[in-house]
Amino acid sequence: MKKTTSVTRLIAGMIIWNALFILLAALVVSGASFYRQITSAYDEIDRTIAGEASTQLDEVLVKALSLKCDEILSGINEPFTEYNADIDAFYSKFASLTDTEGYAGMQAKLNAMRSATPATEIDFVLFYPEKELGIYIMDARDVTLVSCGELFEIPKKYFDKETGLFKGFYSTSRYFGRLRTNGVPLYEDKERGFTAYLTTDVMTSEINGRVIQFVIQIAIFSLLLSTLISLGINYYLRRHIVRPMKNITDAAGSFVEGYEERASIREGSEVFQDIDAGRIEEIKELLSSMQSMELEMNSYLSSLDFATREQERISTELSLATAIQANFLPNTFPPFPERTEFDIYATMTPAKEVGGDFYDFFLIDDDHLGLVMADVSGKGVPAALFMMVSKILVQNYAMNGMSPAEVLKSVNDRISANNKDDMFVTVWFGVLTISTGQLTAANAGHEYPVVRTGDAFELYKDKHGFVIGGMEGMSYKEYELALKKGDTLFLYTDGVPEATNAENELFGTDRMLTALNKAPDALPENLLNNVQKAVDEFVGEAPQFDDLTMLAVKLL
Repeated sequence: MKKTTSVTRLIAGMIIWNALFILLAALVVSGASFYRQITSAYDEIDRTIAGEASTQLDEVLVKALSLKCDEILSGINEPFTEYNADIDAFYSKFASLTDTEGYAGMQAKLNAMRSATPATEIDFVLFYPEKELGIYIMDARDVTLVSCGELFEIPKKYFDKETGLFKGFYSTSRYFGRLRTNGVPLYEDKERGFTAYLTTDVMTSEINGRVIQFVIQIAIFSLLLSTLISLGINYYLRRHIVRPMKNITDAAGSFVEGYEERASIREGSEVFQDIDAGRIEEIKELLSSMQSMELEMNSYLSSLDFATREQERISTELSLATAIQANFLPNTFPPFPERTEFDIYATMTPAKEVGGDFYDFFLIDDDHLGLVMADVSGKGVPAALFMMVSKILVQNYAMNGMSPAEVLKSVNDRISANNKDDMFVTVWFGVLTISTGQLTAANAGHEYPVVRTGDAFELYKDKHGFVIGGMEGMSYKEYELALKKGDTLFLYTDGVPEATNAENELFGTDRMLTALNKAPDALPENLLNNVQKAVDEFVGEAPQFDDLTMLAVKLL
């Protein structure tokens, strides 16, 4: 079962989560914006310091050192491989740079500028953007922390795609902590693919402190603001949604609790009529629906007693009709205990309380047994009444000595003459001569009979005539079957082959024959039980939509 909650808790939860989301969004947006701004400011400091320092440098010396460094680096096939293999040997290749006239003086000037500014480092470097490589020419410090010739990787993302200028980056130094590096170009050689830069490093601890202080201030302000907004929203929702909804809920509870009392005294009430629905349109519509429901329910209560009594009367009549129908069909077995020449058994299971199928068997005389299997169109009481009339007519005409074809013709003419409701019935009627086993039969639109005259049951595809009740003046053809001792005749209605399972598949005549041939020499009762069991297993939990009627007779 799913966990439930109240509207008040739901709204409170939504407000809290909304406030937290707004607070988080404000912190992220404001923090990121402030960080970008202060980073930009320190980049400007870096570039200003580097720019001022560059004005004190000899441009000729800068160019000479840059070209000489590039010349040495160009002579090395795999710079990073040699650098990592023997760093001291690598540095020795660039020792001549530090001996260049003016190198020491330039370093002293840069170191003086470094000492007089917030910069922790001022470096003279070459950048190779396409190779993603950088190399130090000069570190401004008196005590050189970065050797001339030291290589480092510099990704393309640190250079502007349009201008190619260095954009700056963050790095971490074991001496100074987190640093922001930026600078200005001193000399560019596009043909050789490098740019000489004067870069400065500024520690970012002050930046981080300011960002944290700003974020805390924004958090406090956002929390106060979101709290005030949440309180306002909560007050509004409780007044205009929660309170009216609670009023409607309480009224619904009162309406349900007093339901039995109102039903017993057959009086209505108006518990929803004086409720304040507030200003929300949807809640007003809900209250209006509840008021309409209340009026309809009160009207319903006034007629409930009559409807209940009427339903009880109909149920009683249906039960009585079911009992009459059941008693109207032969249901005592064996029906002729003194006759040892044959065994007969029949069943009828209606789809509704009263079905339209019927079977019959009766002795016309000592040597002739009448057999009937029929299926009336429709279900319920009308079908049962039509069945009773058809059964009586078939038996009456048969007892007068008519042949099967004459019986069906006479019954059809009699029913068709006054069939205003256009009902009809399919009938298979046969007369078995008990002493010889000869069976004479006629078929008025009914299912094919099944006969076992050898080792297995098979369909006997007889010629069908028109259904009984469809049209006056119809004639029917007879046919004969020669049965011997041990042979069995099986009759059924379409409820057997048309039984349907949950996958909408039909049981069919093949499955019916398989069930019969499971024990082909069995007595009629066992045969019918086998078919019924096979149908039940096939159908499973699917509902039964048609009557299931079967009859079997075996010569002994």
